[in-house]
Parts: sequence; structure tokens; C-alpha cells
Amino acid sequence: MKTVNTKATKLGAVCMRTLSIVASFTIAWSITGQCEVAMAGDHSVIAVEPKLIHLRNGESQEWASFPKQAEAEQLVLTFDAKPQEPQEPQEPQEPLGTLTLTQSDVKESWTVTLNSKPLGQLVRDENELETDFLIPSGTLKQGTNQLSITCRNNSPSDDIRVGRIVVHASAPSTIRSEAKLQIEILNQDHIPVPGRITVTNGRGTLVPIGTKSGNGLAIREGVIYTANGRADLAVASGEYKITVGRGLEYSAPSTSLRISAGETAKRTLILEKQVATDNWIACDTHVHTVTHSGHGDCTIEERMATLAGEGIEFPIATDHNQQIDYRPMAETVGVTPYFTSVIGNEVTTKRGHFNAFPALANGHTPNHNELEWGKLFDNIYSTPNIRVAILNHARDLHSNFRPFSPRHHLSLTGDNLDDWQQNFNAMELINSGAVQTDPMELFRDWCGLINHGLRVTPVGCSDSHDVSRYIVGQGRTYIQADDHNPGLIDTEAALDSFLNGRVIVSYGLLVQLQVSSSTELANSQGPGDTLSIRQNTDSTEQTTLIITAKVLAPHWSRPRKLQLFLNGTPKFSVDLNPKTKTRQPFASTIQWNIPTEELPHDAWLTAVATGDGINSPHWPTAKPYQPDSAIFESKTFSCTGPIWLDANGDGEYRSARDYAKALISQTPVDQKTGKPDLEALAKSLNTHDQAVVNQALALLLKSEIEPSQVISAGVGKRGREFERQWRQARQARIEQQE
Repeated sequence: MKTVNTKATKLGAVCMRTLSIVASFTIAWSITGQCEVAMAGDHSVIAVEPKLIHLRNGESQEWASFPKQAEAEQLVLTFDAKPQEPQEPQEPQEPLGTLTLTQSDVKESWTVTLNSKPLGQLVRDENELETDFLIPSGTLKQGTNQLSITCRNNSPSDDIRVGRIVVHASAPSTIRSEAKLQIEILNQDHIPVPGRITVTNGRGTLVPIGTKSGNGLAIREGVIYTANGRADLAVASGEYKITVGRGLEYSAPSTSLRISAGETAKRTLILEKQVATDNWIACDTHVHTVTHSGHGDCTIEERMATLAGEGIEFPIATDHNQQIDYRPMAETVGVTPYFTSVIGNEVTTKRGHFNAFPALANGHTPNHNELEWGKLFDNIYSTPNIRVAILNHARDLHSNFRPFSPRHHLSLTGDNLDDWQQNFNAMELINSGAVQTDPMELFRDWCGLINHGLRVTPVGCSDSHDVSRYIVGQGRTYIQADDHNPGLIDTEAALDSFLNGRVIVSYGLLVQLQVSSSTELANSQGPGDTLSIRQNTDSTEQTTLIITAKVLAPHWSRPRKLQLFLNGTPKFSVDLNPKTKTRQPFASTIQWNIPTEELPHDAWLTAVATGDGINSPHWPTAKPYQPDSAIFESKTFSCTGPIWLDANGDGEYRSARDYAKALISQTPVDQKTGKPDLEALAKSLNTHDQAVVNQALALLLKSEIEPSQVISAGVGKRGREFERQWRQARQARIEQQE
């Protein structure tokens, strides 16, 4: 095992330290040699390791953004602490100290040990943050001391950086209470509102806060959620940047300051509403607490502050296999005006996870031990009150099962290869706590389901178990409903709208979509609606679809691309120029026209906007926790629910699967094989779009007709992608690969 092992005598590493024991318990610190003493108030600070060191616990490179070769697998530092005579007598004190370090990109469990005594573990958080470890009495030795940072055995590969290690002669509570910050968050009407406060040092690193969670505050390193818009914080003296925010819809104003020991700094920051969401309620369908789910770090009390602080108006409580009512705690914390909570349940089975709601707090819960999807969905929907069942993180592996692995699922056509009932009525496209390496992968899966004929509402959510590691409401779903009183949302009306697909998935930006016909301009339709296209029989003028998309983002988010999809296939694409004036929000409107003669049959539309991932510590987008590749480029994302196009105006939408079934049933039977005449079918498919071709190929598999046969019969290259996916699925099933 390769180890970074630095000693006091090694050039550029750790210099000699001198430990002074004054009276019987008081510890004073001094340094000899070339090391510098940094001061925090009256407390000397010993620099143990000044730089960040790249560690990797395994052989494989976790992220391409790190060097191929790590500096070591673990960190071991030795330093000398030697006694010296006290200058003058002092009163005995508890001989405690603090080890402070900076860390980033930590995903696995790394233990910090001083002289064989564990001080604690690094914070499992990929953000760059500073954290404190209490050095208990008797841990530090007079003489040679050894500090180690090691990862648990058999952990997945984890690239991290750790360093800037210092030792203080005081306890963390003393160091982090030298000064006071009083922060107030106001809206544009100068009324205090809940929000998120981010505190960083001069390097942009999140720093520890001396104040603890409680009284409407949820606090972690450098992150404070306030339920009432005010926070009185204890901090070390130093230079800070303070940034406040309230989720996607708001600006992120900031201020810088220097504060000395004994001082109190007061700052008021005003939020500007930058993304208009009138008549759209902000919903997070996937929210956890450590109180009831048993993992993560956010208590139910802290969760109230985080929900209000991120502007989530319609949170769904989805602790694992439990049905928790947030309302009593919301009343206690005083946030009932800011959101209407819904009781839900993440039905956590060995064959997938499903968020089901609304539920009863003390009512029957679905059987999470059921393995057969048909019985499971029957059980979920027979649970009192439940109307929604969302398929969660379909590409992630849990209990050695991945719902949408090629072994079980054909993405292009939405076919379940085990012939299981797919009775979920919604699906996560963006889970900001479990993003995919390819941000479009789950979107493509969803397109296959829609073309299959399933009515599945697209969902954005956070899956947050934490106060700050994964931000609650970062992935969210906007539901078209009355949002004028967030504390009194009509739950049934909102769920009606949700199940009808009147939604927008949002992850760092927002896209809107409206469609009308040139014959009926006033009849504009949005997500979840059906547009019946009636030809203008009184005119020779061609009927045209008029499609309007609008992309919105706050000043700190940068959209880059807008696409329009027709039946799951890109129709138009536009590059967006994200440059805006300083601190000004982004807004761009694009219009397209599609002659209705280009629609061979019924279809559906959705718009997708993507942009740069957000690196700012005030709202950073996360890396995948189950990556497909070491190469990852963070993206923001938004898409709309489907707009259904009734191309022939008969008042009924038919899916690509419906058209494929009809074509196959109408195709003459080959007398030799007793199967459809593939050449005749290929000619019929030439007048239909790619989605219908894909669905026909999937249906023909049930008659043991391979894609290659249909390709040879005349479908040609239009069958190649389906053939590739089918081969991948066969291989996965043979090898039983999840």
C-alpha cells in the first residue's frame, strides 16, 4: 500500500513542533524551524500539512478530473511535539485541542486517527469544505505524533483531496465562537423569508459554524438553512463570503467581510425573484429524513428548514417503507405558510423502489417484501388514498437489481423483457441525489415508455437524505396548479394535474412549451394537454403547428441548448447564448413551425433544455454516485410533460405502439411461414415515423422474428438502433448482468 508519510525533517513537509505544558493541564503551542504560526484570535495554530494531497483508496481512477496516478492510498503524517518550560503560571484547563483540515470529493468512509485513537471520519461530501475534529485529552503526545487518514477496506475506489491540516490549542467550540455573524434574508418587499446561507473562506471553501442546528436552523459546514430568514451564527475570526439563496427561482446575492475576535457583523441580503412560476407549484416527490429513514444526516426538524429554505411548496415525505406526516413538525418550526406537505412512502423492495402517495400516516403500508410487480402494484394502489406510484432511479443498482438494465428492459420501446406489469404512472427523469453519467439516459427511457403507449408523468426530484450534501428540491417537478397560497395547496387538484402530465421537470433551469394550430391560434395547449388538429377546409392555406418554447434561469445558471422532440426523436435544436448582464436572469423564447402534412399520424411533443453544471458552493450540482464512466460533465436539465397531438382531429390520441399493432394486423400473412409478409410490412412502415418502426420491431419479437430479418426486408438503417439494443439485451440476459 502506498502511503504519503511526511516527517518534520522532510523538506516542504512538516516542521518541528514544540508542545508546552503549562501548570498541570493548560496547553500552549509554539513552533520552531520554518513553519508559520497562523493566529485564530488568541489561539496559536500549528500548520501540519499546508497543501491538498490526492489520495485514492483503490487502483481504478474514479474521476478523469483527477490525475491518473494518485499521490498515495492513505495519508500518514508524523510530527514532533516537545515540552518547554512555561513562561508564567496559568489556571488549569481541560487539555483539549482541535485538528482542522480541508477535504473534497469524499464519497466513501475515511477515518482520521491521531496516535492510534480515531478522531472521527471525513464528511461524506464531494464539496470542498473545512471540518474540525476534537482532540481529546491525552491524545496528543509529547514527542513524536502520528496522524493518519485511511479508507475502510474493500470500499469502492474513491478519489479525494485532503490537506491544509492545522492543530489548534482550543476545542472547536472555542475556535468557532470568536465572532458573531447576524444574517437576515429579505424578499423584494423587504419581508424576511426562509433561505439558504452559504459561508465560505477566501479560497471558496465551506467552513465550520460554531452554532448548532435548532430553533429553525439547519447547519452543516458552511451551510445554514433558516426557517424565518434570520440567523445568528458563531464563527471564527477571519475573512468570509456570505451568499444567500432560495432555490431555482431566486437570485443569489453575496457579500464579503472581515471579522475579528469579539466583533459582531450584521448583514442583510435581498433576494430577487428571477424565474416566474405563477400557477406552477414547486414539488419534490422524493424527500427523506435520518429520523425515519435511518441514514443520511437531516433530522425531521432540520428538514422543515431546508424545504422552506429551498422554496419547495409541495414536498412528498417518502421515508423508506414508512408513512410520515410532516405537518406537526412544520407547525413546531413555524413553516406551515411556506408549503403543503403530503404523506408518502418510498416502497423499498428488492425489485425496485417506488414512491407512493398520498398515504395515511397511521394507515396500511404496501408490502415491500413483494417481488412480483403485478402483485406489488395491486398492493400499492389498494393502499388507502394512494394514487401515484413513481418508478425511482430506474438505472441505479439496489439489492443487485437494476429496473432498466438491458437484462430487463428495452429502452427504445419501453418493453419489459420479463413481461412484468409496468403499472407505475410516473418516473424519475432527474434525481439530483443520483444523477446519471448521461443526463439524457432516463429521458430516452421515458420516451420509449410513452411510445409504448404508457401514460407516465416525468418527474424531477432530489432524493435528499441530507442537509447539504444533496440539496433538497434541487431536482424538482413543477405542477400546474394554484400556487398563490403555498400553505394551503389543494392536494387533490395538484395530484390530478400531476397525473395528467401537466408538469415541468427542473434541475437548475426551466423550460416551458406551448403549441397551437394556425387555424386556431387562440387554442394554445401546454404539457398534459391534447391538441386536435383540424384542417382548414375553407382555405388553400396549409395548416401549421406553431410551437413556442421559453427557457428561464436565474443569473447563476447557464443554459446552453434547447431541443424539441417529436415522438421521442429530436426535431429541432437551438444553441443558447447564456451571456447576460451581471446578476441578470436568463430568458429566451424560441418559436418553430411544423406543417401538419409532416405529421404522418398522431404524435407527442416535449421540449428539453440543458446547460452547464453549477460549481458555485451556494448550489453545486452533484456527481453520479453510481457512475458509468470516470469522465463526467455536470449538466443542468429541464423538460416538459408531453403535449399530445391528435393529427387527424378525431379527438383521440393513438401511440406509436397502437400504430405498429394496427400495421402488423393489416399486413398479409406469408403463406410459407405463416408470419407477416415482412416486405409488405416494411413498405407500410415507410409512411410512419421512427417510433412506429421501433415498436413494430419489438412486437415482431413475440412472433420470433429477429430485427435483422425486418432490416433485410426493407426497413434498412431505421432498424439498426433497435437491433443494437436487442443484441445488448440478449447478451445481458445470457450473462445475467444487471
